Amino acid sequence: MVIDHPTARAFLRRTSESLGDAVKELDAHLDFHRFFPAQAPQQTPAPPPPRLSARHR
Repeated sequence: MVIDHPTARAFLRRTSESLGDAVKELDAHLDFHRFFPAQAPQQTPAPPPPRLSARHR
């Protein structure tokens, strides 16, 4: 626990700067994702139903 005011202010200032840097990084990351449109996952087509045999036993 920080007791004296100047030390607490220094901690808060460094925390604020770190959070500001993190926001800038996240914003740049989101801009990168906005540049490339999201692609829907490709679905594999269902296999065709089995054919009925013309030959009966």
